[in-house]
Amino acid sequence: VKSHEEWLDDVVAHCENDITIKFPIIGDSDRSISTAYGMIDPGTSGEQDLPLTIRAVFIVNPENKLMLSLNYPACVGRNMDEIVRCVKALQLSYEKSIATPANWPFNHADIPLGDGRTTDFKGSVFLLPTVSEEEAAAHYPGYLTCDVPSKKPYLRLVTEDMVKKAAAK
Repeated sequence: VKSHEEWLDDVVAHCENDITIKFPIIGDSDRSISTAYGMIDPGTSGEQDLPLTIRAVFIVNPENKLMLSLNYPACVGRNMDEIVRCVKALQLSYEKSIATPANWPFNHADIPLGDGRTTDFKGSVFLLPTVSEEEAAAHYPGYLTCDVPSKKPYLRLVTEDMVKKAAAK
């Protein structure tokens, strides 16, 4: 753990923003933990006495259930913006019964609506299929059901403002 803490001090000192690491650092000198969790990088560990671990991220919910894991090879740093985006998306889903689409929050910048197009739904999220039409209308008035080729009404967009108003109720 001492060498990890020294490494962490170096990394924090090198960062372009002021950060504090508030999670535990563990020692795994025999690589038993990293092996058990599938964190050994096969691409860089062939003949090494001490194989490299991948850059793994595990996001666990309040019930201690693994919700997301991200694995980067040892030669690629983690994308902190993506990790923060994932945490925010999981929190929204957990609290509001919504799902974030690809590229959220920069999604749906210009989508078809009726005979034209709109930018009103940039950064919007989808209601989960478990949300009934009645619940959707009550909590998210003005949501948009996307017109899709199948004509199934399951892609229901909700703007950030609608989510905030529902939270205030």
